Amino acid sequence: MPRNFVIAHRTDTGQQRKENQDACGFWRDTVSGDHLLVVADGMGGAACGSAASQLAVTVVQQHFFNPELQQVAINDRLSQALIRANEAIIQQSEANPHCQGMGTTCVIVAIAGRHAFLAHVGDSRIYLIRDQRIARLTKDHSLVQRMLDDGLIDEEEAASHPQKNVLQRAIGPRAEVVPEVRPEPLELQTGDLLLLCTDGLYGLIRDEEIFEIVEHAAPQQACDALVNLANERGGPDNITVAVCKVEA
Repeated sequence: MPRNFVIAHRTDTGQQRKENQDACGFWRDTVSGDHLLVVADGMGGAACGSAASQLAVTVVQQHFFNPELQQVAINDRLSQALIRANEAIIQQSEANPHCQGMGTTCVIVAIAGRHAFLAHVGDSRIYLIRDQRIARLTKDHSLVQRMLDDGLIDEEEAASHPQKNVLQRAIGPRAEVVPEVRPEPLELQTGDLLLLCTDGLYGLIRDEEIFEIVEHAAPQQACDALVNLANERGGPDNITVAVCKVEA
């Protein structure tokens, strides 16, 4: 059955930052009908962080929809797009010494036909809401996630850990990056909701609260409500969220 996708997003500076270093975008290819959603969370100082995140989003979009690469498997295109973004950010940091070490997280959802293809680097996240449940589809590339995996801390300790923002993988700071690509695509069902966000959102709003808001509101209203709630809780970081609803 043909499917329609309702997509919305919102990015906000938050209450305590002077500049928004997050970036996001979504596109639909008029020929193939494929969709692409990208969210990135920059780091490395105000101007450098915003430049890194925007550059990542731009490079990923250009590479994914490059007409010469349309015969390349989607997972391979996503992986290569993140590697190209890494190279572009390194080049920019070398051209601007004050931006040395700048980088960004990046999460991607590509939708082709009935399937969603996922890739990410860093600690921005992708969630799936289906059958009255919310599930996280990505694992953070962070020190705290590694400590969780090793059983050194529990979920409650992780939420307030002083090193929760320390990344073990990001786009830009190192010459090589290893993107994490979901091996098998997600077969979409009518009613599915995909949500992409930065830690400025999920760091303040529990998964169960995200579910309640997104499940009971249209995508744009859900994005607005989530950003508003994060700001009500202090908004210490930039906040970005994108929602895609699958309709018949």
